[in-house]
Amino acid sequence: MIELIQQLIKPGPAVKLAQQIEGLVRQGRIAPEALLPPVRDVARALRVSPGTAAAAYKVLRAQGVVSTDGRRGTRVLPRAATREYCAEAPAPPGTVDLQVANPDPRFLPDLQRIFGSIRAQSDTYGGNHMNADLVRRMGAAFEADGIDASHLVVMSGAIATIYRALRACLGAGEKVAVEDPGFNEHHASVRAHSMVPVPVAIDEEGMLPSALASALRGGTRAAIVTARCQSPTGAAFTRTRAAELRGVLAEHPDVAVLVDDYNSLLTEAPYLDCIGKARSRWLVVRSLNKAVAPELRVAVAAADAETADRLRREQWLADGWISGYLQRAAAAALASRPIQSLIARAQKEYALRRTGLLQALAERGIEAQGATGLNVWVPVAGEADAVRGLLERGWCVRAGARYRLRSAPAIRITIASLPLGQTERLAEDVSSVLGGGSGGREP
Repeated sequence: MIELIQQLIKPGPAVKLAQQIEGLVRQGRIAPEALLPPVRDVARALRVSPGTAAAAYKVLRAQGVVSTDGRRGTRVLPRAATREYCAEAPAPPGTVDLQVANPDPRFLPDLQRIFGSIRAQSDTYGGNHMNADLVRRMGAAFEADGIDASHLVVMSGAIATIYRALRACLGAGEKVAVEDPGFNEHHASVRAHSMVPVPVAIDEEGMLPSALASALRGGTRAAIVTARCQSPTGAAFTRTRAAELRGVLAEHPDVAVLVDDYNSLLTEAPYLDCIGKARSRWLVVRSLNKAVAPELRVAVAAADAETADRLRREQWLADGWISGYLQRAAAAALASRPIQSLIARAQKEYALRRTGLLQALAERGIEAQGATGLNVWVPVAGEADAVRGLLERGWCVRAGARYRLRSAPAIRITIASLPLGQTERLAEDVSSVLGGGSGGREP
C-alpha cells in the first residue's frame, strides 16, 4: 500500500494529495474495504507534514471515499454499484424465466381503462402535487396499521424512496444495518452514498434481534428493514419478533429506521411494527408497482416530519414531483372494486404457487424459505453449479451472491412466473441438481 502511494508523482497540498489517493481507489489499485496506512506513515513516506496527510484524509472522508473509525483506522468505502452490476441478463431462449420478480401479467389491471377513467387536466407548477384521493386512501391504510400518516410523500417507487431517505438521514461514511441475505438494491443504495453496509443475519421471521443489537452497539446509525415479503427469502415478522426488535431499537432512539413495505397490497401477512413510538427518524414506504403495474412508478411513504420535508425538498430539486396523471391512475386503481378483486386473486394465486413449491421441495428433503412474497430461497453448496444445472434443465434462476454479504450460498427462485402445473417438475429438477436434497450438502 505504501509503495502504491509513493508512486504518486509529486505530493502537493492536502487537496492534491487527496485527489491522487482517490485516483488509486478509482483505478482499483487500492481495493474497497482496504485499510489505508496511518497518517504518520503516509507523511513519512511522501515527505510531507503529518498535518498535510491528516488534512488529505479529512478531504477523502468528506468526499465519501474513506471512513475513519477511531483506532481501527481509515478504510476505503465500497464504491457505488455500476450499471453493469444492476443490469439483468435476459433468460436464454427456451428457458422459463424464474429470476426476475415480475408480476404475472394476467393479474395486472388494464391500464388503458384506468387512464381512460381519469381526468386529462395537467397539474400546474403550484401546489403540493399530491393527489388528495391517493393520499387519503394510502393514509387510511397506514393509520389502520398503526402508522402515523401525518406526513406523507409520494415517490416513484420503494427503491427510490429508501435511496433518498438514506441521504436525508445520514452522511457519507456512516454505518447502516442491512439484512443478510437482503435486497441487493438496499445494499447498493447504501454503497452509492458511500455509507457502510453492516450485515445483520435473518431467519424466516426477519432480522435476528441479537444481530441487530450487535450492529447498533457498533455505531450503526440507521437500519433498513423489510417487515414482510423480504427479498430474497420471503421472511416476515411474527408478533414476537416485531416486539423483540422494538425492544432492541428502543435502546437507540436516534437510529433511523427505514421500513420497506413495498408489497403491502399483495401479501396475506399482516403489517407488524418494529419502529415504536419514540423514534426521531423513521419511514415506511408502500408501492403500487407490483400490484398495479411496474411502469406505474408510484409509491407513498409515511415518515417523521423532518425526513418527509427533506424528501420533498430534494424531490423538488431533482424531479419536481410525481406525475399527477400517474397519481390519479393509482388512486383510481385503489378505488376500483374490479381491480381490488383482481389484486386479491393475485395474492391468493401467488401464495398457492409459493407454498406449492415449498411443499414439493420439502417432500424431496430440500430445505427452502418463503414465508411470504414472490420468491423461494434455497440453500445450496455451490451457486454456480446449481444455476447451471437448472439452466440445463430449462429453468433460469438467480444465484444468491448478489443478495449476500456474509450469509451462506443459495439460489432465489421467483414463483410469480412459475407456469401452472410445472411445480413438481421444477422441484424434481432442483432435487436432481442438488443431489437428492439437503442443499447438496453431505448429511
